[in-house]
Amino acid sequence: MKKMGEMDRNIKLRSEELGFKAAVLALAIWALYECWNMLFNRGNNNLLPSLILIAVLCVQRLSEMAMKRKMIAGDKEYKEPNKLLWVIISIVAVVAIILSVGSYLVATMN
Repeated sequence: MKKMGEMDRNIKLRSEELGFKAAVLALAIWALYECWNMLFNRGNNNLLPSLILIAVLCVQRLSEMAMKRKMIAGDKEYKEPNKLLWVIISIVAVVAIILSVGSYLVATMN
C-alpha cells in the first residue's frame, strides 16, 4: 500500500465529508417524511430514521471532541475543561428525563 500524499489525503477527506453530508441529508429528509406521514396520513410511527440520524450526529460530534481533546492533551498553554464528559453526562440525563416523562404519560393514559 503506497503512502498518500498531502493532495491525496485532502481529496479523500473532502470526498468523505461530502459523503457524510449527503448521508445526513438523506436521513434528515427520510425522518421528516416519516414525521409528515405520521402526522397527516395517520401512518404508523417509524422512529428508525430519526434514531439513526441522532446516533450519527452524536457519534460525529463526540469523536470530534475526543480528537480535539487528544490533540491538546500535552499542551501547557491551552487548557480546556472536559467537555466530552459533560456532553455524555448531559445526553444520559436528557434521555433519562425523556424516558421517565414518557413512561409516566403512558402509565397515566392507560
